[in-house]
Amino acid sequence: MHLKTLLLTLTATLAAAELIEYCPFAQDKTGMLQHPYCCDSYTPSAVTSLAVEGNNCQQLTEPAAKCPNGLGVKCCYTIGPKFICTADGVLEDD
Repeated sequence: MHLKTLLLTLTATLAAAELIEYCPFAQDKTGMLQHPYCCDSYTPSAVTSLAVEGNNCQQLTEPAAKCPNGLGVKCCYTIGPKFICTADGVLEDD
């Protein structure tokens, strides 16, 4: 009886492992802290070839493999109204 309870508890614990959206620090040599965003579109950065600028971006509140528009999740930081994106978001187990 105790073994069954232990196995159920272990299974529930493993199932509760959460996914997180991992973003590295900015890859454009600024080292800025980035967060996961979904943007409607991207344009080349006028400053560096190591980044793109996101247009009409929304920060993710839940991890996602793809954005609602089908584009991939990007890791971006902001400077004023601009979203500077330098990496793809990566889903990882917590």
